[in-house]
Amino acid sequence: MQKILAVDDEVENLAMVEYTLQNEFEVIAVKNVAMAFRYLEQNTPDLILMDIRMPEMDGCEAYQLMKKDERLAKIPVIFLTSANDVETEDSCFEMGAVDFISKPFEPKIMLRRVKRTLELTGRVAEYTHSVTRLGQEHTARQDVETITLQVDGISMDIPVDDIYYVEVFGNTSIVRTAKREYSVRETLERMQDKLGDDFVRAGRSFLLQAKYVSEIVDDIVTMQSGKKVKLPRRNKKEIVQQIMSLRS
Repeated sequence: MQKILAVDDEVENLAMVEYTLQNEFEVIAVKNVAMAFRYLEQNTPDLILMDIRMPEMDGCEAYQLMKKDERLAKIPVIFLTSANDVETEDSCFEMGAVDFISKPFEPKIMLRRVKRTLELTGRVAEYTHSVTRLGQEHTARQDVETITLQVDGISMDIPVDDIYYVEVFGNTSIVRTAKREYSVRETLERMQDKLGDDFVRAGRSFLLQAKYVSEIVDDIVTMQSGKKVKLPRRNKKEIVQQIMSLRS
């Protein structure tokens, strides 16, 4: 069961958090920041619900301290607030808070936001793990020709040999490999320059790696991935000849 640390100096608020979340999460409720840090010394919850305005140390100050600790900095924080203070909310968002929940709490809204935050956090962690694993695989294959692409702001080296085809929509290219698709901000012309002579341009939107073509029937090329590409009539014969010559 996922753990949620709730920090609020008002007992009534902690009771409401526990009532709202206890059926689906393990809730650890503490009344101040000092108690929260004592718990965090030995534990790493999946999410922290942090009141902003508390005596001795407020939630924003506590969060700043957490960000200095590599282990705690990764824990998502939702701030709890009874004030409609735009400046405070903005500064907390700048620090990295994932959301705000206003007091008095609406149980359904709180539960929905907590679930959404944990779901998004899980997706990010999964994606980061996937990117790291792929990067390690690619590093282990340094003898393989690769193409460097910016995928969601992350630079990735993708083996050219793994690419089935590239489909372009304006300035966005969808690079299809055996395992997944990558969306990158690249034009067809730039992708063609990067990929080289093993790829055949099929009309205005496709670059096909010839060895992954499974069949050509009339003006339809079928890739091993199952993708079907219709060839333009204007230069269909030249495209087919180029594919066949690269496959031979």
